This record gives sequence, structure tokens and C-alpha cells, in this order.
Amino acid sequence: MARTGEARTPTHARLVLGVGAIGLAINVADWFVEGDPRPYHAFPLLLVLWGAADLMQGNRPDVARGVRGAAGVLMVAIGLAVGVPAAVALVRGGPVDWLDLVVGVVVALYAASVAAGWAARRRASGA
Repeated sequence: MARTGEARTPTHARLVLGVGAIGLAINVADWFVEGDPRPYHAFPLLLVLWGAADLMQGNRPDVARGVRGAAGVLMVAIGLAVGVPAAVALVRGGPVDWLDLVVGVVVALYAASVAAGWAARRRASGA
């Protein structure tokens, strides 16, 4: 089974990096104009981090692993920032932003799958 980044070409990683950089520039300009940043304005930063990690995988695998870990932590933080208030609104019977709720659920599933994979690797290595 191929590890992350092995099956992709550098062209794909450069494309993801470019699209993320453009989205990040647009969101930064939006923050300055509107003055109301939303947590999911940081998603283009995730694209930049994952594209950079894929490009670094060949030359600096330890740094790439760290960048991927930082992207994962950022994604979980964003998911919690938007998902928890939506879940609280759902439980209290108030108006629910369904996009925020879905983002929170998807990020919770992502975190659970990462934790399960990490536990399986630790068990397989005997640690």
C-alpha cells in the first residue's frame, strides 16, 4: 500500500499548493475588507500545508510528516470551532447551521479514523 504522497506526482502537489495559495490570498483579503473571519476561512491553508508536505516527502520526510500533523491538528481545531456550536444549537432546539454541523461530524470521523490507525500501528509494532 502506497503511503501518502507516493502515488501523486509533483505536478498534483504543485496544483494543490497553487489553488490553496490563491484561496488563502482571497480569504485574507476578505478578512481585511469584511473584518469577520470565519473558522473555515482557514481551509485553503490546509491545502497549502498538504501540498507542501507532498512536495517535501521525497527530500525531507520528517518535515513532511510534521507539516501533515500540523495540518491535521488545524483541521480538527476548525472542525471543533464550527461543529460544537452547531451541535449545541441542535440539542437546544435552536436554529442550526447544517453546513457547520456536517463539517463538525466529518472532522470527528476523521479524528476517530486517525486515532484508530495510530492505535493499530502501535499495537502492530508491539509498543
